[in-house]
Amino acid sequence: MPARERNSLSFRTQGVYRRFGINWVDGGELLQSQNFCGDIVDSGDNAPFRVHHRTLDGGVLNKPDTGFFSSSFHNYIVDGHDPDSGHLDIPDDQSNVGWATIGAARTNPSRPSVDIPVNILELGDIARTLRTASTNIVGRVASANLSYQFGIQPIASDLAKLTQFSDLVDSRVNELSRFVRQRGLRRTVPVFAGSNTESREQWLQTDGVAIRGTWDVTTLMTVRVHSRWLPGSGFEAMSAPSEMRALARRAVLGLTLDNSTLWETMPWSWLVDWCTTTGDWFKSQRNIVPATLSDVSVMRHTKTTYSCTPPTSPDWGLTPLKVVREDKTRATSFVAPVAHFPFLNGNQMGILASLAVTR
Repeated sequence: MPARERNSLSFRTQGVYRRFGINWVDGGELLQSQNFCGDIVDSGDNAPFRVHHRTLDGGVLNKPDTGFFSSSFHNYIVDGHDPDSGHLDIPDDQSNVGWATIGAARTNPSRPSVDIPVNILELGDIARTLRTASTNIVGRVASANLSYQFGIQPIASDLAKLTQFSDLVDSRVNELSRFVRQRGLRRTVPVFAGSNTESREQWLQTDGVAIRGTWDVTTLMTVRVHSRWLPGSGFEAMSAPSEMRALARRAVLGLTLDNSTLWETMPWSWLVDWCTTTGDWFKSQRNIVPATLSDVSVMRHTKTTYSCTPPTSPDWGLTPLKVVREDKTRATSFVAPVAHFPFLNGNQMGILASLAVTR
């Protein structure tokens, strides 16, 4: 498939730096903005794609000429106007394969809203969790937390969904109707949003005048996954309204016994799912509705802003500096159980602490 790339650049004049009666810098051009777009020129769509924008503003220094030995600047762009403007690392970001697996699990027409078989198979564990007791106050608090996390909270959540069972089935029927009518289903879902911040002290100018400033850096990232499902074996039977509604009901309730069901009932599978996509991979393979994942792509939007408000001085004036870098990518991927190492949130830390106390 032939690739196509387009670039555009714009520049600004650097200004004048003068000392000892000599113009050390007089004019010249510095990069002000950069734009890039790369895609694939071929039939079809959903191919790899990338867009990059970068702009640099401010950092204009003015300092009057006060004598032969002094430096002077006229609309001069400081030498440190362009920091290391890469993106910051985002905590809990995953590989494209990890996000693709999660996105496929969330868009699978067979995904459950309430997994009844799992709940039935876990009734014994839930009962034992609710009966867990301890003789000291710390142990009782820990037992109560585990009872809530693994007993009360899941049951209450599923009961709340069951009260909307008719709406859930109607929504899935509408989705399956589009699946049949269009001979496939296309869905895009958000799977992640994260950010990171940092402060850096750097020299903005050292030649002719010493100016040091602090760059405040903020990176924002959103990730979406686009999945395409095609009809599988037995698709023709779905055209009957009664069959479609029966499939929708089975999918919503998870009325099947497959690898996804068995995985959810395995001891400690919930802990493995904290740091792998194993559970999501099993969910993406569920096939109550005859559908096959044909394409999956991961779309990232990352934007980093560098901003610096310089110190003030009666001898010179410097405008605030700002650098913005923005990248958008679309990459084709596949689904697989992969490992990742996230930071545990407060709820997860509470569960592990409760387990440590009660065991």
